[in-house]
Amino acid sequence: MTIIEEIIKSYNPKTNDEAKYVLRELLQQIVLIGLSRSDFFKYASFYGGTALRIFYGLNRYSEDLDFSLNSNSKDELFSFTPFIEKIKEVALSYDLNLENSQKDKKIKTNIESAFAKINTYQTFLSINLNKTILGLIHKDEVIKVKFKIDCNPALGFNTESKWLDIPEFAPVTVLDLPSLFAGKIHAVLCRNYKNNVKGRDYYDFLFYIQRNVKPNLEYLKNKLIDSGKITPNTNFNIYYLKEMLKERIENVNFIDVKNDASKFLLKKEDLSFYSKDLFFQMIDKL
Repeated sequence: MTIIEEIIKSYNPKTNDEAKYVLRELLQQIVLIGLSRSDFFKYASFYGGTALRIFYGLNRYSEDLDFSLNSNSKDELFSFTPFIEKIKEVALSYDLNLENSQKDKKIKTNIESAFAKINTYQTFLSINLNKTILGLIHKDEVIKVKFKIDCNPALGFNTESKWLDIPEFAPVTVLDLPSLFAGKIHAVLCRNYKNNVKGRDYYDFLFYIQRNVKPNLEYLKNKLIDSGKITPNTNFNIYYLKEMLKERIENVNFIDVKNDASKFLLKKEDLSFYSKDLFFQMIDKL
């Protein structure tokens, strides 16, 4: 049994989907190891749901790898090419053949709207399995991870160094919890869900509240300005933010929230209590 199979088995997956979630997370971790070994984190920092899952214990799977260029990194000089070979090298050491396909994001989708940015580097990293794994993931299945770098991020985020420990040790530069919370609040306020609500945003919101994390307001303000949600002259403070969030929550369909969030949980949780009243009271705790 390979190291990859041993790690997947330790999660005790019961279905093809559960096993693929675990393998995708392992692929994400292998990518982080490759980036760490190639000095990528001198130029960029890790953020988003996958960062929260891997380094802060969030109980849900996350699909993408999201990074922000640091303020001292020049957008026009940044290239992902020097880093991809190191990632492939690390993947090969686990008998995984990794491929990448670059895609320049030039069009904002309906779901992302103001949340999306045109100046984002995007690539898809994938592995094509040459054998069946544990009888659950079939030969020739393709496991993909979306890799995104915000090349012109809002200013004001703070970072810390965290150690990856599975499948091996590697230091990774990650946005701190207040900055990650600011990014999540920005997602709650700015995603244009239409008929495709991301219940994961609301699940993550409660994760921060339960840990008494306070959002990085400077970073959040700059992100909201970049998205056109407020102006530089807006008297933005915690009270203004609470009103923005309550206005947003007023129109949320919590049945859709629960249905979406439950699909990504590592361990099943009862989300039946999700309601407008719950979120209103949690917003007051900010």
